[in-house]
Amino acid sequence: MKLLNKLICTILATALCFCAVGCEGAVNTANSTKTNGFKLHMIDVGQGDSLLLECDGSYMLVDAGETDKGNKVVEYLKSQNVSKLSYAVITHPHSDHFGGMKKVLQSIPTDNIVMTEAYHTTRAWESLIDYIDKENFNVVFPKTNDVFNVGSCQVNVYSPDIDNDNKNNCSLVLRAVYDNMAVLLTGDAEESEENKILENGFNVQADVLKLGHHGSSTSTSSKFLEKVNPSLALISCGKNNDYGHPHKETISKLKKYNIPAMRTDLDKTVVVSLCNNKITTLANGKEQTISKSGGANTSLSSETNSADSSQHRYIGNKNSRVFHLSNCKSINKMSDKNKVYFDNREQAAESGYSPCGDCKP
Repeated sequence: MKLLNKLICTILATALCFCAVGCEGAVNTANSTKTNGFKLHMIDVGQGDSLLLECDGSYMLVDAGETDKGNKVVEYLKSQNVSKLSYAVITHPHSDHFGGMKKVLQSIPTDNIVMTEAYHTTRAWESLIDYIDKENFNVVFPKTNDVFNVGSCQVNVYSPDIDNDNKNNCSLVLRAVYDNMAVLLTGDAEESEENKILENGFNVQADVLKLGHHGSSTSTSSKFLEKVNPSLALISCGKNNDYGHPHKETISKLKKYNIPAMRTDLDKTVVVSLCNNKITTLANGKEQTISKSGGANTSLSSETNSADSSQHRYIGNKNSRVFHLSNCKSINKMSDKNKVYFDNREQAAESGYSPCGDCKP
């Protein structure tokens, strides 16, 4: 009996210790800096859009590229261990945004579909809608300022007036907020929708902005860009696409405001992480940290192992995406924060940089 009582006391004491440790751990976690973070994946689907929001094991997919990109989106989701989507968002009824969504819905269990009431009369659109109806998905038509939770990330929605004559301006706009940081996804919204967004008082401030309409000059007005005030711009477009996206006017605007840009036509799939008030990007196996004030800190970038240009024969300009010999006269005109260092021409070319026409590296 004494042995039994002693054993019971030991078990109770051990349990109390575990409880104390567990409670202490919970308190520490709540008071400590967030470590899991939020990720935005800009999936390279060529001339189209597909973005994955990830937070605390929950996922929201925003668009899925053209029909022939559906398999690629599914493969990417599976490579990221996405076994279920909390939300699949269709920003508007243009095929370069919704085309691959049917394949995604057939392949990945999805709790909710979020979309506008805009419509299209194409066979591809009607096939998608028929499938959604047949499978009895839960469909949400959001109102402005509705909020969807993706883990501990809150996604605020701007829902535009429906104008089927201009489907770009039917785009749902999403602002994902995590740890006092934000990303803004604008679909194909053009300047007129941007103006309505501002007039309605929707909060557009964001650290990361996915430019509207693949970097077209019809989107991302100076007024809108100033309100968003991003530290990083993302552009989803196809290499050598027929539309000339991103347009030179848009690129010039980003340069004017000293906003670095990452593009799927140059950088392929880009993953942006927000955590502890830092923006970290990963593309082509290279990681870098973006300053909140704009411009890249190159300390984490595999492209830039040293700020001493004498150790590198080739130097690129992040704004122009052109690389030079280290003795090129253009180097002296380049600010240090825009310099990228390469060990060889192949590394520069693989990173999407073109050779300078003057020094001919």
